[in-house]
Amino acid sequence: MNKKNFNVVGNNETENQELAKGIAFIKSRRAELNVVQMVENMRDQALPNGVIINDAYCDRSMTRDYDREALNAFFATLKEEDFEVVVVRSLNDITDDIYDLEEFVKTITDMGIWLYSLEVGPVPITASHAEDFGC
Repeated sequence: MNKKNFNVVGNNETENQELAKGIAFIKSRRAELNVVQMVENMRDQALPNGVIINDAYCDRSMTRDYDREALNAFFATLKEEDFEVVVVRSLNDITDDIYDLEEFVKTITDMGIWLYSLEVGPVPITASHAEDFGC
């Protein structure tokens, strides 16, 4: 699977900008209509930054632990589709633990997929950079 260079994200000042194909990851137990509205808001914020959100995955589980069924199902979705970017509203939507977040990023980057947070932008995160991303 050939992936585009993620450096195109954030080049909203250039013409003929390539758009990275994204999937929104939302952690919410709200009603379906509210989740749809969240995805629309995420699309509006991601598009000027070079990411087009083509799909969304909603994790309705109560836990934020890394080892949860919803994340395993999400990873399976990523393997089946050809996404280039996972878009989140906040890094805390994934997990509250920096080492679990690092493991999440490693898992998706091993698939050739990048993480983009609407709060901080592209996330090439390691534990040593955790404070830079508000964790």
